[in-house]
Amino acid sequence: MEFGNDDKMIYLRDTWKESSMICDVTPLNPSSNGVWPAPNFTDPNINVHFWNNAFPHLQLIFLAISFLWQFLHFFLRRLGMIRFTSHMLTGVLLSKSFINEDTAARRFFASEDYKEIVFSLVSACSYMMFWFLMGVKMDMGLIRTTGRKAITIGLSSVLLSTIVCSVIFFGNLKDVGNNRSDNTLNSLESVVVYSIQCLSSFPVVGNLLFELRLQNSELGRLAISSAVISDFSTSVLASSLIFMKELKDEQSRLGSVFIGDVIAGNRPLMRAAVAVLFVCVAIYVFRPLMFYIIRKTPSGRPVKPIYLAIIIVMVSGSAIIANWCKQSIFMGPFILGLAVPHGPPLGSAIVQKFESAIFGTFLPFFVASSSSEIDIWALVDWSGLNGIIYIMVTSFVVKFILTTLPALFYGMPMEDCFAISLIMSFKGIFELGAYALAFQRGSVRPETFTVACLYITLNSAVIPPILRYLYDPSRMYAGYEKRNVQHLKPNSELRILSCIYRTDDISPMINLLEAICPSRESPVAAYVLHLLELVGQANPIFISHKLQTCKTEETSFSNNVVLSFEKFHKDLFGSVFVSTFTAVSMPDTMHGDVCMLALNNTTSLILLPFHQTWSADGSALISDSSMIRNLNKSVLAVAPCSVGIFVYRSSHGRRNINDTVLNMSSYKVCMVFIGGKDDREAVTLATRMSRDPRINLTVVRMTTDDKVKEFSEWDKMLDDEHLRELKSNASVDVFYTEKAVLDATETPGVIKSLVSEFDMFVVGRGKGRKSVYTDGLEEWSEFKELGVIGDLLASHDINSQASVLVIQQQQLMI
Repeated sequence: MEFGNDDKMIYLRDTWKESSMICDVTPLNPSSNGVWPAPNFTDPNINVHFWNNAFPHLQLIFLAISFLWQFLHFFLRRLGMIRFTSHMLTGVLLSKSFINEDTAARRFFASEDYKEIVFSLVSACSYMMFWFLMGVKMDMGLIRTTGRKAITIGLSSVLLSTIVCSVIFFGNLKDVGNNRSDNTLNSLESVVVYSIQCLSSFPVVGNLLFELRLQNSELGRLAISSAVISDFSTSVLASSLIFMKELKDEQSRLGSVFIGDVIAGNRPLMRAAVAVLFVCVAIYVFRPLMFYIIRKTPSGRPVKPIYLAIIIVMVSGSAIIANWCKQSIFMGPFILGLAVPHGPPLGSAIVQKFESAIFGTFLPFFVASSSSEIDIWALVDWSGLNGIIYIMVTSFVVKFILTTLPALFYGMPMEDCFAISLIMSFKGIFELGAYALAFQRGSVRPETFTVACLYITLNSAVIPPILRYLYDPSRMYAGYEKRNVQHLKPNSELRILSCIYRTDDISPMINLLEAICPSRESPVAAYVLHLLELVGQANPIFISHKLQTCKTEETSFSNNVVLSFEKFHKDLFGSVFVSTFTAVSMPDTMHGDVCMLALNNTTSLILLPFHQTWSADGSALISDSSMIRNLNKSVLAVAPCSVGIFVYRSSHGRRNINDTVLNMSSYKVCMVFIGGKDDREAVTLATRMSRDPRINLTVVRMTTDDKVKEFSEWDKMLDDEHLRELKSNASVDVFYTEKAVLDATETPGVIKSLVSEFDMFVVGRGKGRKSVYTDGLEEWSEFKELGVIGDLLASHDINSQASVLVIQQQQLMI
């Protein structure tokens, strides 16, 4: 048999489809023998190149798609667009619209031989794993704890909008059973389009909020809760409709088909019974099995790979069961994902294992392969274009209005109402998968599918930038009232938010709170927030341990924090009031939890641990977390009150405040005063510390003989007045001294001469401060968030073992 060059692909297809014609190749080996393999046939025209094998071909497509969407996203992200838009544009560029039929490029990206089965299988597995991961991340507890606002918005956005659209388009249903022209919309297409347009999927909403970093905001939490409600309700409704459609197709009656179902094993009731049985097995068998795996995993150790492999095999089996039950293949994996306990150790292990590959490689492949049938040129002469655009636009308007009205009813600001309506109207991978499934089953025509994909692309490109403009979560923390220590009334309650990142932060934070001198006359209200990184779940969690009624998986990680601060409260009963909280969120949005809690409780000071910790003798650096450092910077930028960063040095060679009672000594605190509002805030807090008889406070003010204007006249006057009040205050014992400094070159020497004499330093950050004492030193600062003086005290060059508290006064927005 002889083959020409042009007949090679025909040969490959016919070999696979009719393998009985040639016994030697049934089918071709999916893996190649290398880039330059030895020839297998004497005729060189028959020898297969490595890219004609399925797996190398698939790898090349993965490489091309990944490169293209990353290239597009590099530019589009600067316009505020998210990754899904780049995925869709990649699919459009690789579709029929830009790659003509019967070309080498089209045959490469849309093979018609046996490799097409491989590509479809990989695409389906990508979609299946995506839904499984979203199920793992989803917290079904939101359905129990969701308030009326989220329930109303979720149901109105989906169910009510679907009903309204059905009434609007009821006139289009009169052609049921009639043969219409192929160029007009029929009732089935209309129902499919407006039904998909009215949906709001939790994975789509959650991914949008994650990309915009809004999942930790108040609006993001409301949107996630509403999406969970709408997703749950539409899943139940869709399953019921599919079941009723199957009953109609079988032309059976509920009272007479059950026995036949059991015998035949392929009737609607049998499939429905299997679906219900599968859900029960997932709840009462699979979920307890997951908890068994968790119990078998030692604390702090990774989950065994064999457990993860078994779970993935069960996910594949669940997709087969869902397909047999006439449901979408993602329903089975999604239900199993919901049965997996979210968060560590199992949920986070699954997410960390598969998320990068699925979201970075396989999901773009699914989007591109689903969009391969887009043909923009087929819309030129299509008479149904106006009708499909009318349905999509009307559905969007109806959904937008029916989401906005409940939000307005609950008193949300107009901008937030528009923002949540846009979030619920956003279209993503779920809608693309739904249209692709409808197109595959013949429910919509190629032209309708093309318009739907273009609408999804436009929707995903426009809504995220608008949301970035409409909703800035940081603006809600803006300070228009004075919430700082300096402007507190005398002997009023000092409200402090203490953040805990690690268990090592508990003892230093308690010592610091005790050093602030709480008393019955001037109590301290401590709001303790334990921050945990969100891994293995999609929705952030905020727990108030005072209001907590049942133990959850997250609270076990905060037991040490809760017990330690409860003991602190009992030891200083009547002087300290403690409320503990746990926040589980993404590192990029943790500052939202901190600032929101501070705003809601009108705190005057936020205390943050430094991102570095040292060994007991202070000689070695134990941990250096860039995540904590970025979090501290974010809080400093948007905090609604004053902020303090506490650099804790080990007690080796230094005393804690409680040690002073044992050896009848004092705890020495030094406040280095240069000038400015941050220093005035710092000296106010240090003065409060000096009320404790165990603490000796020394205020060191730097002065110069030069007639140089260091600050504005107003700041200079405020500094002098503040220190004059301090020196004349008879209720506190403060030692005040001044150090003459000519210029910034002498400042490090002055600081170095003080470090060995004190147990703690309290300094102002001095953001934006221009001073002769620090001029030029900013360029050498390693930690800008500590300011010049704080950075010097925390530097290894000084070789200090004293703790440092750096204070930034509240930044007013007026």
